[in-house]
Amino acid sequence: MPQLQAFNLCYQHGNGDVVFNDLSFSLTAKVTALVGRNGCGKSILASILAKQKKPSSGTVVCNSTLGFYEQMDDVNQADNLTIAEAIGLESMFNALEAINQGQVTEQNLTLLEDNWDLPERFKAELLRLGVKSTDTEILSDCKASKYLSGGQFSQLKLWALFNFFNHDILILDEPSNHLDAHGKRWLIEQINKFKGQILLISHDQELLEQAHEIWELTTLGLTQYGTCFSQYQSQKQKQVAALANKLNHVVKQQTILKAAEQLQQQKTLKRAAQGAALRKSGSQPKVLMDAKKDKASANLSSQSKNTAKREGMLNSNKQKFLSQLEQVKAQQFYLSQKDEAKHHKVLSLDNVVLAYGAQKSLTFQVYSDDKVHLAGANGAGKSTLLKTLIGEIPAKVGELYCNQALYYLDQHFTLINNELTMLENLMTYCKDLSQSTARTLLASIGFRKDAVFKHAAFLSGGEKMKLAMCIVSNIESTAFLLLDEPDNHLDFESKQLLAKSLQDFKGGFIVVSHDKYFVESIECNKIIVI
Repeated sequence: MPQLQAFNLCYQHGNGDVVFNDLSFSLTAKVTALVGRNGCGKSILASILAKQKKPSSGTVVCNSTLGFYEQMDDVNQADNLTIAEAIGLESMFNALEAINQGQVTEQNLTLLEDNWDLPERFKAELLRLGVKSTDTEILSDCKASKYLSGGQFSQLKLWALFNFFNHDILILDEPSNHLDAHGKRWLIEQINKFKGQILLISHDQELLEQAHEIWELTTLGLTQYGTCFSQYQSQKQKQVAALANKLNHVVKQQTILKAAEQLQQQKTLKRAAQGAALRKSGSQPKVLMDAKKDKASANLSSQSKNTAKREGMLNSNKQKFLSQLEQVKAQQFYLSQKDEAKHHKVLSLDNVVLAYGAQKSLTFQVYSDDKVHLAGANGAGKSTLLKTLIGEIPAKVGELYCNQALYYLDQHFTLINNELTMLENLMTYCKDLSQSTARTLLASIGFRKDAVFKHAAFLSGGEKMKLAMCIVSNIESTAFLLLDEPDNHLDFESKQLLAKSLQDFKGGFIVVSHDKYFVESIECNKIIVI
């Protein structure tokens, strides 16, 4: 019997918007990947399965212990927590400390769960992640956000989840966000070693290749593909082609029906004219002419009803296929295409040492049309460098020169005002845009009609990233972009589309990303490694 099942799940926002409806499924594969476009409700579904949210209706049945890695938007969410608290191990540390002080109670022994070597394993993991060993002396007092980068924090939370709680089922919501290449390989090893079942929510191709089964969530419901990721992609391509063929067939049938209807109208008019001429000539008895007229009217009425019924069926099928095709066809992703950037120096760093991260001095120049990949391990200081460039974090030493407006898009969408709608956010920053142009831009990233009036607070991480990219690419014609992991949170298709847009982008940018497929697709002309 499956250990995790859901029956007729529905979730509706407080404003009445339905996220998904009538979802029923059972978790059976060892690793199941849940995929879908940004905003379709994957994280909400994960929270419901983990009993952290209540569905609007429906039930979840879980007969095993379940662990949940919640999508992490910001390491600063742990500002007031110690590292041990932030990764869920505080009770174990406290139990061990109490036992060492002589309080050998059943409760403390249960909390510790025989993890007597917890401090040694903890320090070894911190060392593996590049946290200085001298810092481990004060880990019970230090704040997580002060000592850890987003990638280090993510790995520590995952390490604790995989190794200390004996869960039978794990739900992992975007676990590879913020992880560097080493961290991603480590995560894949953990997934493969785990003996229980995993529900993996991800847009990362390397992780998705580990899945034995793919579930896709759309506005049409949950579709289960009993295949690996590559076979799922192949099936999707065939599905798109089949739907396109069905839609074309319906359109052809509508054209044929319209032509037949026009021909019938012409024949009817011709017969009516002939009947009028015969009636006028008096060559036929009036009673016979009236009978013929009544019969012709009845036939015409019957044909009109049949035609209307046929038109209704074809329109219904057309809308159904259009709706299905909208869920599977390629999206768009439009970045403002400025005039060709004039080649001039934008940034110059001379022996700059960052306040945090790697302490090796940095010397380099960046030009207005450069497309730069900023690479480095978690904790090396990539985000710190970008914040140093915009003056948010002063450098320890060195000289920094900037000759152009810089716009920084961080991993946490801080430029977006959750109190405003999508349209209001875009027009607040891009004051030269007309409402019509702004709506066209939002439509190009998937937000059409009344969707532009959706408040930012209700957007998923991927939807916020799309909105933020739309803002920074249209905010100023001479802006140079600093993009800190813009591919985080984006669905698989949107990553590909964003990469293509950045490749075609006529302005310059520095981009941080750990996704090798995404970086390769951009075709950067320069790499800077910290």
